[in-house]
Amino acid sequence: MKRILATMVLVLAGVTSRADTVTTNWSSGFTASGVIPDGNLAGWSDTRVIGGLSGLISDVNLSLTLSGGNNGDLYAYLVHSSGFAVLLNRVGRDGSNPFGYGNAGINVTFNDGAATDIHYYGGTGIPSGSFQPDARNISPLSSGATLAGFDRANSGAWLSSFTNQSANGSWTLFIADVVGGGTGPTVTSWGLSLDLVPVPEASQWAMCGAMAVFGAGYFWRVRKQVTGEKSARK
Repeated sequence: MKRILATMVLVLAGVTSRADTVTTNWSSGFTASGVIPDGNLAGWSDTRVIGGLSGLISDVNLSLTLSGGNNGDLYAYLVHSSGFAVLLNRVGRDGSNPFGYGNAGINVTFNDGAATDIHYYGGTGIPSGSFQPDARNISPLSSGATLAGFDRANSGAWLSSFTNQSANGSWTLFIADVVGGGTGPTVTSWGLSLDLVPVPEASQWAMCGAMAVFGAGYFWRVRKQVTGEKSARK
């Protein structure tokens, strides 16, 4: 019986746990050549359509490369289907730094599982490597103290908001430079890394169901036999 149960667990694990990773990267075809207007809440956006993929999303990472501008002026988010993730929201801006980080350029991968919140990457040089998305789902015009104190853990504006959705359809990256008085940054490239888990087919679930019925019948027969032996000994 234990072997049967173990086999059923392995079959179910094989049906539901295997993930395929699909990566995309876009570096051309941008509106306004990727230049984000300075001091304009209307911002800039780029929409890409993905199709022909099977399975449901189990994890999403987003890579983004920007040049120029002022990082502390930027607000960025990603939208797909019912998912929404805030990537940047005035990085470095808090109660003691009302202007945010003043350096220019970004070359990062946003990953919910990264160790560091992008909002506090340090403000020196061009940030690179993996960072948690900002996830502060409030107006980029909020005060520094409000941004710093926002409960981002429960904001719902993480990349995990895309989990269990189909990857097919439109993905839109939005970026705005919300403070005037300089030049806006330029988007060099952005892309997605999508982990997709196959949706089990009816035949696979039917096989698991048949094994469950067989296992239950086997267990019942063994139990009946043991009960009969105990009765015979009395």
